[in-house]
Amino acid sequence: MQDGFQAIIKTPYSIAGPRHYATASEAATLQYLYSKGLPVPKLYGYASSKDNPSGIEYIVMEKAPGVSLATMWHTLSKKQRHKLASSFVEAERSFFNYPFGSIGSIYFKRDVPTELQASLYNTDTGNDGHSNIFCIGPTADYMFWYGARATLDLDRGPWDDPKGYLESIAKKEIEWTQRFGKPVELDFPHNGVFPGVKYPETYIDLLNKYLKLVPYLIHKDNTSPFNQPTLRHPDLNPNNIFISPDTGAISCIIDWQHSKIEPRFLTAGYPRVFESPDPEQSFELIEPTLPTDYEAMPAEEKVAADEIYRRRLLFYYYRIFNGHLNKPHLEVLRDPIFFPRQHLVDRAGRQWNGNTMTLKGALLRIIEYWPYLPNTVGIACPVEISDSEKDGFTEQEELWFSLNKVVDHWRDQVGGVNEDGWISNEKYDESVRKVAELKASLLASAEGDKDDIYLLEKGWLFRDREESQ
Repeated sequence: MQDGFQAIIKTPYSIAGPRHYATASEAATLQYLYSKGLPVPKLYGYASSKDNPSGIEYIVMEKAPGVSLATMWHTLSKKQRHKLASSFVEAERSFFNYPFGSIGSIYFKRDVPTELQASLYNTDTGNDGHSNIFCIGPTADYMFWYGARATLDLDRGPWDDPKGYLESIAKKEIEWTQRFGKPVELDFPHNGVFPGVKYPETYIDLLNKYLKLVPYLIHKDNTSPFNQPTLRHPDLNPNNIFISPDTGAISCIIDWQHSKIEPRFLTAGYPRVFESPDPEQSFELIEPTLPTDYEAMPAEEKVAADEIYRRRLLFYYYRIFNGHLNKPHLEVLRDPIFFPRQHLVDRAGRQWNGNTMTLKGALLRIIEYWPYLPNTVGIACPVEISDSEKDGFTEQEELWFSLNKVVDHWRDQVGGVNEDGWISNEKYDESVRKVAELKASLLASAEGDKDDIYLLEKGWLFRDREESQ
């Protein structure tokens, strides 16, 4: 504008759902967090319905101050990375202190029917005046509305207990599978890398086993810190974090679409920016260093070593500052079955495309960890998986993981395409070119073998798919 004022107008992607709830929830979440002093864009206005002169839902917000972390990822000094981690954890610890009363997403009360509203806070806490303006309503998590799920009449919250939420995750998958599921053949990589037909009944059986385990995944005492409803950002990648170019301190966190409040044991974890690059994590807190032979390395190896060092350093700083500033988060991270529980719930909530491998593996691990789950002393595990079902599974799962590493490598090769096929507008044309080159090289490596070519064509990872399925 002529006076130098800048604002951002955000409109939803054509496939972003649920349209009303996604927009209304993001607007309310921004307003709530901004009022709490969190580094998020200031909300200027929004419309969660197409019934306005623009004919589309939108949010008008402040232009994020600072610069995108992605643009400075390679140039940040060690001191700036230290400040990035400390300022981030200082902001994030607020989420672990808000006394939310239910599980779901945040809304302005005016945007949600009364019967779908739950109190923002516990009844006897959080007297900051926000309960008159905001409420917790249905989850805006797109997995509850993905494709044909938007047509299902099922419980999307708010939930007043973790058990109801965990059960709803599987129930939506069961209902969707019963209504729309059909036997599928090999459809690499989502439907497995092994020939044969996959049946919906197999997936439903695994989901029913998961439902039997749900009561034991959570502490029966709803006041347990592990059950505390907690809000966190849904996608903390470098593009969504803005920092001061001088100090590295957090200046703004953007893109709160689909954010939701979940039990703390599900929200806890390492944000993508601070994830460890190593598959195995050491319990020791030792500051990482560059390899001793770094100076003698070829240029390409130095680039790889630099990136691993950057990521290890941020992971190290994040752990250190959580220990100092956010002990409630650290308490959950130290839970020995933190990851297996979280992984099982995540697998149970994935859209059904025939992949039973990861859900079955997650169930087997929870059965193995049964004695360590809450409130299981003297109780037999209610789920059994027969020896015949286990036969050969370990080898198949290892092959699955190995092949998915190859798939992840391919995604990186073509520009960082995520598992849903998303790529930024700026990278789209280049990615299309790289996909064509990758496919051509793989077809060439088949050396005319008709079976290999058929499987590659049939299960090609980067082919177009219908968005509604």
